[in-house]
Amino acid sequence: MYSMLAGQGPMIEAPACPREPERLSFLRALRILDTPIEERFERITRLVCTTLRVPIAAISLVDERRQWFKSIAGIDVAETPRDISFCGHAILRCEPMVVPDSLEDERFFDNPLVVDEPFFRFYAGYPLTFGTDIRIGTLCAIDRIPREISEDQLAVLSDLGKVAESEITNAALCDAHRRLVEELEDAERAALIDPLSRLWNRAGGERLLECEWQSARRSGKPISIAFLDIDDFKGVNDRYGHQVGDEVLKHFARVILSGQRPYDIVSRWGGEEFVIAMPGCDERDLLNVLERRIKAIRKTRLKITDGPNLATASIGACTAYPSRGDDLKVALKRADRAMYAAKNAGRNRYVVDEAPDLRKETRNDSERSPETREPHARIANLG
Repeated sequence: MYSMLAGQGPMIEAPACPREPERLSFLRALRILDTPIEERFERITRLVCTTLRVPIAAISLVDERRQWFKSIAGIDVAETPRDISFCGHAILRCEPMVVPDSLEDERFFDNPLVVDEPFFRFYAGYPLTFGTDIRIGTLCAIDRIPREISEDQLAVLSDLGKVAESEITNAALCDAHRRLVEELEDAERAALIDPLSRLWNRAGGERLLECEWQSARRSGKPISIAFLDIDDFKGVNDRYGHQVGDEVLKHFARVILSGQRPYDIVSRWGGEEFVIAMPGCDERDLLNVLERRIKAIRKTRLKITDGPNLATASIGACTAYPSRGDDLKVALKRADRAMYAAKNAGRNRYVVDEAPDLRKETRNDSERSPETREPHARIANLG
């Protein structure tokens, strides 16, 4: 079938939507393009993969030249050109578009996404629709083999698509996130995103922290900061190679994100180090967050071929009160040195810097009983 269709001419590029200027204007107004990944969308694509039993799922947003993925599971790509996208065709329809076998479809039989990596054969896309007829992208399920989709599966895809629509319009970002997204153009936002983890990079994290710090100073609320460093990351790179190291970094980015609130700030600070800022989080809340985080890291297995199946992290954290005169740079130094204290204490644990008396509470993620865990300790010098 492929060779027969191949003689009929090149693939068919999707035409522009009838209300393309209005559609693009609505998409731009959402201020969602070129923003970091968010757990609320990652959860949806994971559910599509699980419930439809497909290896790839994506929330795709289509602008004038590309389809950009707010979330994508199964392949490592942030965007593809619009002229070769399946979703460019799907947004022309009111109902889901299903392609059982792309090699038997005149629109896609010689599409680069079909004949080369990643070898798309099956596609089902629910058009994300707003208002009466504005479709900005899709929630799609993709497989590398031809297949059919049942009515029940299509109903699940549509239901999850409606959830994605609701989340897109739900302003769950913190004020600092929202202000930063609103004041920057797409290209400027893209420069503040780490291309590997798709979290905020250090420059983006610093800008957001400054905004949150000022908000906390006005409100009188605390803010907690945590530094997370992957244990023996150099050893992972040396033993398995940098490609596996990149997979470990992306794994940690998603594990961290999955346990944080939508308005927390998660950024890749550099190398194997991540910074988490938690507005409104006091000392007691911080201990609960860190306990859950270290346990989640311990239990989550890496799904990496020819790589480690488990990696741990050391976390240092502190709580600060900007309204009482606490300084952001000092707070960052406190969390950073607490992280090094966790490393020096044996790794795979967290240390909380409880200034001003520099008392630290340490926990390790072993299954020891509470009675045998390390007690509170005063550490006069962390250097």
